[in-house]
Amino acid sequence: MNDTSRSEEAQRHYATPRHLATRGSFQAKYATVSWFGWLIEHLNLQTEMHVLDVGCGPGWIWRSQADRLPNQLRLSLIDASPGMIEEVLANLATVEKIEVVSAKVADAIDLPHPDETFDAVLLLHVLYHLEDPRTALREARRVLRTGGQVFVSTNALENMSELHSIGVKAFGGRPVDPAAAMFSLDDAEQVVGELFDVVRRFDLTDTMTCTDPEDAVKFLLSCPPGITAAEAQQRHLAKLIREESDRSQGKFIMTRRNGLIIGTKAR
Repeated sequence: MNDTSRSEEAQRHYATPRHLATRGSFQAKYATVSWFGWLIEHLNLQTEMHVLDVGCGPGWIWRSQADRLPNQLRLSLIDASPGMIEEVLANLATVEKIEVVSAKVADAIDLPHPDETFDAVLLLHVLYHLEDPRTALREARRVLRTGGQVFVSTNALENMSELHSIGVKAFGGRPVDPAAAMFSLDDAEQVVGELFDVVRRFDLTDTMTCTDPEDAVKFLLSCPPGITAAEAQQRHLAKLIREESDRSQGKFIMTRRNGLIIGTKAR
């Protein structure tokens, strides 16, 4: 897949939050560590801080963590999907601690904001969708004030490998997390390190025990390449998942591996 088709595919898949909701429900049901809670702990948000959320999606992090946000948080939102912008505005309408400064349909590689506007720029599980991650990160640096930080999250190649290795048997491809195959946590650390002055990495590892094989099937069908799988492939996947569930006595154990890279613009 070339870069342009990758971006176009992301816009098709995420025109609505449906696929994100499937994956989010899986994580909410089986994760022992809240991803959004873990992120909020590391974002170090402060009162009156101006934050740009690039690829904001439906804004679930802000709604789910509303009670942990500082007062008067100023939030600007960017997403390539008009549907996501509609969804995030609806979700944030009742979050009293947030002032939505702007919400725009725009491209992360050409941000519609002046230089040195923001205290923080978030690229949370976004860069593997973009045509050019380096250009997006250069844009993030451009719009950051001196001392501002970029926050980049993504998955490790080994993320949920126990599940993705079964997906490969149904769909083909590599037995690694499909998002990380395009832009992994190691990739993020390297590129942020090239463009920012101070870089820190935080890894999250969480063991999940899936007890319903149908949930595992739905999860894999909400990720590329499962999103576009033919019916025969979907049936084969369901059979493989049931067999694995039977072998493991109804407990399918997998390890989530993702994390956050923080880059500081020191000058």
